[in-house]
Amino acid sequence: MEKFDEIIDRYGTNSCKWDECREKCGKDVLQLSVADMDFRSPEEIISKMRDIVEHGVFGYTMFPQSYYTSIADWYKKRHNWEIKKEWILYSPRVGGGVSMIVQNLTQKGDGIILQTPAYPTLEEAIVKNERKLIENPLVLKDGKYRMDLTSLEKQIDEKTKIFILCNPHNPTGRVFTREELQEVVDFCFKHNLIIIADEIHCDLVFKPNKHIPIGSVKGAENISILCSSITKTFNLPGVITSNVIIPGEELRNKVKKIFDVAVYHNPNIFAAGITDIAYGKCGYWVDDVLEYIENNKNILKKFLKEFIPELEVIDSEGTYLVWINFEKTGLSDEKLQKLFLDEAGVNVYMGEHFGKTGKGFIRVNLATSRFNIEKFLNSIGKVLKK
Repeated sequence: MEKFDEIIDRYGTNSCKWDECREKCGKDVLQLSVADMDFRSPEEIISKMRDIVEHGVFGYTMFPQSYYTSIADWYKKRHNWEIKKEWILYSPRVGGGVSMIVQNLTQKGDGIILQTPAYPTLEEAIVKNERKLIENPLVLKDGKYRMDLTSLEKQIDEKTKIFILCNPHNPTGRVFTREELQEVVDFCFKHNLIIIADEIHCDLVFKPNKHIPIGSVKGAENISILCSSITKTFNLPGVITSNVIIPGEELRNKVKKIFDVAVYHNPNIFAAGITDIAYGKCGYWVDDVLEYIENNKNILKKFLKEFIPELEVIDSEGTYLVWINFEKTGLSDEKLQKLFLDEAGVNVYMGEHFGKTGKGFIRVNLATSRFNIEKFLNSIGKVLKK
């Protein structure tokens, strides 16, 4: 695990997490906001990238057969789901793919369901396309978020077309059970809704929780669109690549046409070259990084419980993010953010970044060195206990 202890200077690399946030904050602070890892990707992937660079010719690329085989093998081994090559479509980004599907499978003014708080890009895919956002807030009870499909029933009508699901859920860290997902599928089947599932964090789940791909749930075969990627799993978001997995032929052909019109044809040269390496040779790295992140989470939980009990951790079941309720501090979002930036020297995402239902919470990125997590805890402890 020592490899994840390394503190890597990411300034000067055009990093959104470090360079862009430095500009926004106006100074150097500890960045635990943007959702990428501060860890080096697996050496096997880096080595393959070197081979691509050293070849020196960066022409148009195709998908080798190994690309599809590696994805199918990974899903069978990791998620107990057998998928076929023809189910897999390429999209540069999950958010872009979702937006294109929304834009082309619905009309302006149609309703689209989103469970909040939510990753902002998913909301933007709705409102920027001039569709009606139907919020279905997750309900926090006994320290755990749960779906409320009963109240949702009263909000929808014949113009409601799509249910956007995020699982594992960003920002709360919930990993929905098969029973919960079956309820979603039954609900959507009853109301003739398409399910678009953002499952980009699907490989980052803490035991004993299990990720259930939406397409594997009974009745979802012909109404589900699953979006995933190697990027979160292996810390490769800068590569810009994702997959859309659609079991249903009719729905798949519609999305295939949408992507064809959008000219989603040739993959990034690195994505084409490293996907089979990532899925075929780097499973051990995912296991190791999950163990390290879970240890970071346990350190954070123990520290806050002992020294800052006013910060209540919503125990995550997946992702490398942790969602923390700070309402008992009595501080406003603006006051807490100012204290963190000006006095503690740390930057996290305030909950309002994920919509109004996130007010009173913060999201902290745990995918960094243990030193940084301890620095974060000690720094906020000093300012909150003055």
